[in-house]
Amino acid sequence: MFYPTVKDETVLMLNVIVQSIEKDPNYLTSPDCPYSDVVKKFFTRAVQAAPVDIFADDDEVQVIDTQIFKIINDLERFGQALGSEDVTEKLAYFKTKTLLFEKLISMRERAFTLKELNEFRSTILGFMNEVLTKDQVTELMRRLDGAVT
Repeated sequence: MFYPTVKDETVLMLNVIVQSIEKDPNYLTSPDCPYSDVVKKFFTRAVQAAPVDIFADDDEVQVIDTQIFKIINDLERFGQALGSEDVTEKLAYFKTKTLLFEKLISMRERAFTLKELNEFRSTILGFMNEVLTKDQVTELMRRLDGAVT
């Protein structure tokens, strides 16, 4: 195996760039950025967010919608970063983009349907708790459970 020489100073400078990108996602796209497209592409691919629990929030439907929106934005940014010199890569990107849009829109519709269903269920349960006694709620749930299964 070949291990190129890397000095500590080089690593420190690279770390400064990585930290700058993490603080400002537009760091590499700024007009003031002096780096070549090769360097920008390297850092764009190399810097990725650490995995997080995206469902730590209570509203999972909102989290799903936000993630779908983020994927669409990332896809757009990737498409804009593609150079015009590689037509094959551009064609593959547009084909992939179309397929992903269809799936993402379908997922978004399902997320909103799920949200509406949860809101309806909450409204019904709230109404039942206000109007019915605990025994009546239990009886209704027992009957509904039998009807659903």
